[in-house]
Amino acid sequence: MSKRETKIKGWPFEKGERVELIWIGEPFKQNNKWMVNAYFNGIKYTRKVIVDWASVHFLVAEKYYVDGDLNNAEEPENSEVIDINLKGAKAKYMERDWNLWVNGSNNQTKSKTFSFFSNGELYTIPIIEIIRAVLAPSKFMLYRILETDSFDNYFTYDLDKRRLDMHFTYEYEQRLLKADKINHLAWLLTNISALKMFNKIGQNMWQLGELKFDFLLDNFNTRARVERKNNYTKILEILALKRKRINVEEINIYHPSLEETKGSNQAKIRKYVNKNSNSSRELTSEGDGSTKTSEEIDSSSIEHEYERLPQINKKKKGLRITRKVEDENTKKYVLEDDHLRTTADVGGEEVIRGLEFTSIDKVEEKGELAGFVEVLKLLEKRPNIKSVNIIIGELHEGRKGKKFARLSDGITRRKYAIGQVIMRDGREISLIDVEREDRALSMLVLNAKVKVNWRWVYNSLLIALVDESGKWSNKIIRNTEKMGIIICREKHINKKVMGIENALYKKLM
Repeated sequence: MSKRETKIKGWPFEKGERVELIWIGEPFKQNNKWMVNAYFNGIKYTRKVIVDWASVHFLVAEKYYVDGDLNNAEEPENSEVIDINLKGAKAKYMERDWNLWVNGSNNQTKSKTFSFFSNGELYTIPIIEIIRAVLAPSKFMLYRILETDSFDNYFTYDLDKRRLDMHFTYEYEQRLLKADKINHLAWLLTNISALKMFNKIGQNMWQLGELKFDFLLDNFNTRARVERKNNYTKILEILALKRKRINVEEINIYHPSLEETKGSNQAKIRKYVNKNSNSSRELTSEGDGSTKTSEEIDSSSIEHEYERLPQINKKKKGLRITRKVEDENTKKYVLEDDHLRTTADVGGEEVIRGLEFTSIDKVEEKGELAGFVEVLKLLEKRPNIKSVNIIIGELHEGRKGKKFARLSDGITRRKYAIGQVIMRDGREISLIDVEREDRALSMLVLNAKVKVNWRWVYNSLLIALVDESGKWSNKIIRNTEKMGIIICREKHINKKVMGIENALYKKLM
């Protein structure tokens, strides 16, 4: 039985033409999103199709695709499915340049594979298949694997010999609390070799700009679709990862959505009805990002089999009242659906990790942060300052609560601003300010004399600020200072922009 159609918008081949996926390129940033080139070989031409990075869950080399439907690809005729046990086999990273004639021009890419030699047999597998099927079998994991230290935005964890406690933030979608997602996270966190592989991919993407990592798994036991010739086996697609071991007996889950639910006989205030919800989906790469509410599409048949499953306990706290009945006063809203979907990451430019600095001269801000913007504009005119950039965003809802993430009206999201000051001597200084509403909250001045992961610093400070109800975390500040960053607190005593700018400039110098 075929799966729901999930088609690429703007498919460049003739209707009904059967085309072969010959290679998947490296992820790259385009309009602040992670994208990837997929190369398809048709009857007359080879075409390069740009898709969102998470679309690799639909893409398998040497499969055949028709009319851009990624979810109903056909297997190659000369392939077969076998069980492969490469436990203890050492992997060798292989790389070679590859030129493809695409759209009338020469495209240079790289073939990257791992080779294993076991019992007189040579096995090869593309590194993208290890990422897609082994390390990051979900959209959430695919985007996290390209980042550095990004898990802190979504959860913290405590691990002992038999128990794993996971404390999730609001940024982690409730639907990702399913057992298969939690089990995979637990496998990753309790196996140091797998976690090292996962983290190295993000580090190399940011430091080297390419996918590159060592294969460190000792127990690599799979069921896969392969092509075989003599003593050579080419692994095309991993169908199952077998005998995964989670090294704890119990997992405790804490999430803001896990509340005690109590039914109410009061009528619902509103009801939402989806129109045409079962139609086919069309994938577009044009959106900035996805909404936080996503629908799941069966994008693969990868199974993850475990030696033993730990007990998962979802810890409930708080109380939520649900209305179960409707009456004549219940408003009904019909939700239109254009069937366009994206596999881009959640939030687009809303989330801190997805923001890019903007030149200060392009920014106009009203409200409490307007003074901060004016201070940065004055600093930019100083002769010892090379450039000044800014990020303005909204605070995350923290791990332990969300009250400070909103202003006193309980509705409006509280804004933060981060100023990036590049000095002529090469030093980089960051200024962090937040809407205070008369709170005694200082501006932070961060002066780095070494190269640091600024994104991690920003996220850690701002999430902890919400968790501690509007106070800068002394613990996070101490940890940040251990990285070689000098942090000063600038109190909001001087109300005049010129006076604030002059005091800050003295600190910068």
